[in-house]
Amino acid sequence: MSYKPSFLSTCVTFEATPAHVASAYQDLNRDMNPEFVHVFLDKIERYARKPDRALFLVQYQNRTIAFATIIDSAPVPDELTAEQVTPLMGYSCGTGLMVLPEFRKKGVASLLVDQWEVWSRKKEHRGIWVITKKMGEWYQKHFNYVRVGVVERKGVKKTILRKDYLLK
Repeated sequence: MSYKPSFLSTCVTFEATPAHVASAYQDLNRDMNPEFVHVFLDKIERYARKPDRALFLVQYQNRTIAFATIIDSAPVPDELTAEQVTPLMGYSCGTGLMVLPEFRKKGVASLLVDQWEVWSRKKEHRGIWVITKKMGEWYQKHFNYVRVGVVERKGVKKTILRKDYLLK
């Protein structure tokens, strides 16, 4: 698929409500492990309706092509030291981000990470933290996240990162 330079300007990014969940689920679930699709639906339903979290969607030509979720606070991994955990207090936690494969590397995920920050700042949090299997370098390079540590769960190494900001 070929995209014009104005591709991102034709995308619509917004905070979803429960009314958006069914169509977003239909558009996004094809790229997921069938064994976990029911978990995805449950998650986006909760994030669209609860006030302590948010579900952001990106649509292109009236089709959902990406989502991201964030929560006021989430439990930090037990494997972290007190020195690693303390800076994460008062931070939002980015809990999910996915872009359909044919729309990756076009700036779509950046739209969603920007939405996380806007939402987090409105909540007057000190920053955002994330845990990721593969995208640690991307968060560092493009958004100035810093590495907090690495944990291993079920044989999978995950990097924990945070982004601090001063409230203005």
